[in-house]
Amino acid sequence: MLNIFRNNSFISRTVLTALAFQLVLSGFVPALAAASSVDSKNDSSSSGGSGTLLLPLTPKIDSAGLAQEDEVNDGDEDEDGDNGVVPIQPPDADTEAEPTGPVDLSKNKAQEPYNDEGIVDPRRPFSLEVDEEDDDEAGLASQISEDTTLKGTIQIVADDTEYDSEKNTFLGTGNAVCVIGGQNSRLEADMILYDQNEETIDARGHVTILREGQVTTGKSFKFKVNSDEYLITKPDTEVNGANIVARAGKGANGGLAFKDGTLQFPTPFVFQKSQYYGPVGHLMELAKKKAHPDAYMPAKPSYKFTARRMVYEKYKDQGNLTIFGGRMMFGKFGVPLPKLNATITKDGNDMIMPIAPALGSNMQVGGINLGPQFNTLLPNGKGVVSWSPMLQIGGRTLDGRGGGSGLGLAGQATITTKKLKAGIATGSVNNIMVADLHYRISPHLRLQSGINRFLDDGMFGFRRARLAAELVDTRMTNKIPFLSYAAARSSAGWMQDNPQLVNLSPDYAQLFGPNQYKTVMNSGFKLQEQITFTTHPLFAIGNDKYGLKSYIYGGGALRAYSSGDASAIGQLGPVLSLNLNRFHLQTNYNQSVAKGSSPFVFDQFIQGQRSLNMMGDVKVNKYLTLGAGMGYNLSNKLFYSRTITAAIGPEDFKVLLTRDMVTGINRVGFDILYGAPVPFKSLSLKGNPDHGQLGGI
Repeated sequence: MLNIFRNNSFISRTVLTALAFQLVLSGFVPALAAASSVDSKNDSSSSGGSGTLLLPLTPKIDSAGLAQEDEVNDGDEDEDGDNGVVPIQPPDADTEAEPTGPVDLSKNKAQEPYNDEGIVDPRRPFSLEVDEEDDDEAGLASQISEDTTLKGTIQIVADDTEYDSEKNTFLGTGNAVCVIGGQNSRLEADMILYDQNEETIDARGHVTILREGQVTTGKSFKFKVNSDEYLITKPDTEVNGANIVARAGKGANGGLAFKDGTLQFPTPFVFQKSQYYGPVGHLMELAKKKAHPDAYMPAKPSYKFTARRMVYEKYKDQGNLTIFGGRMMFGKFGVPLPKLNATITKDGNDMIMPIAPALGSNMQVGGINLGPQFNTLLPNGKGVVSWSPMLQIGGRTLDGRGGGSGLGLAGQATITTKKLKAGIATGSVNNIMVADLHYRISPHLRLQSGINRFLDDGMFGFRRARLAAELVDTRMTNKIPFLSYAAARSSAGWMQDNPQLVNLSPDYAQLFGPNQYKTVMNSGFKLQEQITFTTHPLFAIGNDKYGLKSYIYGGGALRAYSSGDASAIGQLGPVLSLNLNRFHLQTNYNQSVAKGSSPFVFDQFIQGQRSLNMMGDVKVNKYLTLGAGMGYNLSNKLFYSRTITAAIGPEDFKVLLTRDMVTGINRVGFDILYGAPVPFKSLSLKGNPDHGQLGGI
């Protein structure tokens, strides 16, 4: 039929007129209802009128792909695994050539007003069948008959719409919009060309694609209707707040594969471990950094991440980004990284390393333990399971007779979720097993239990029982006059003692006097109530950078045991805080009263009637902060705490080191902040699990 149109202009006019009239009667193509006369192909100029093309199409569903283009390959990574990144080029200044030979339809304006209710919101499914009683489809229902559907229909709306009878193409220029019936998508561009023979759509200039609620912009776009595949040059896509900018993108089966680009996280990553065991000056900024990481990003990052390939599974709430072939680059020096799993959301980011270093006291087993730590995300990203085979160097035995030397094997396994944290560890040098479990029942109530583990005991610090399981309820208020805050800690649980656990070091054992030689393992229930408070400053001079202030700290505790023992303890004393730019010092003197007794050795009050606490640090430069702290029992002239700390590295990459010389416990922590774009060679964006591993991943 197309040959007849091409060979006879008069017949062409007649047939097209009849065809248009028939389409008007059926209500299927209202935009072409006025096409009763068409200029000859020799006069193809447009007068600039607006129009709508609603074109019937029954697309074929197959796996045919698009023709290869020079600038987009098949999605497979380079064989040599090169991590280099091709820089993103700015859009070309020259404009694309206009298609030639269109037929002028400028006189054929649609007689019905255009209604975009069905395509404005890409997040609303585009109905395949029309219900005249549905208000949302009222605009479209008024243009088609009761027995007509929009299945397989392409709708093009633009300032100018033209049809080329020879090439069987439809062209929309100026604010062009294209919607395909049955697809929850929308295409906008300066120019959209639909080739009905090839069943392809070609869009140029300021391209915007709204697909399943996802917005992608680019320079040009090519789409093969019957295979649901498309190519886009210089794509810019935002997903869950993350921005993906690449040289090219290839879409297939609902997924999208990017080549040579960058991924910008919505907020910086804050990756921290044992961060609370650093210098006091570092701790003062820690809470602020976690709440507002953007404010602590340096103008020039000290390092950057690069990736060979990524898989971004946007349908997942947790663990939606996997990074392969990552490197941490310090200038031209690169440190290879194992596979990384990250969670990207608009509210914040989180990251885990499937393989990470493990270094420290191994849950306080003793000695120095080092080895790899393997991390695995639980299904649906609900938590992390970790395990570590380690080498143990040193570690004192429970009887206190071991010299802390020796070499052996150790191990650790933990599970962490939003509410649960549990772990178990052991070491062969001192044959000690340590385990703990913490479960948050409510915002104020938690269960904590442990085996040979130091557990939090409020105003008394951390205490180590052989077995312990207790419920702890903590409340805090700042509404009491004259007080900065007041806290109440209520606890109840069952405990079992092992006096030999105090033999962490000779200095720590001395704090418990002759009790350290006991071997009886008493057990029973313990009920405790603690109240602590801090007053508003008694005086304050200067500011947070250069200043001096003082306030009063106090607390009291009542304890009762199933053995019939009971005790009451009270503390009160002034606190002095000094800030001199790079130097921080906090000193606290306590006068204490202790009455009664406890059946447990680990529960003894070791601070004494008079005690002094000091914590301080000095920032040597932006790469090094050194600190120290001590707790001293003035009555018995013994240290119950003595630590040295250090924070080493640039502002966005700190390594934290702490050693408690009384307990002999060592800790290594990290405080890593990263917010720069991550360059990649390839990135696959998967909308659902059925999209497969795109781009050769």
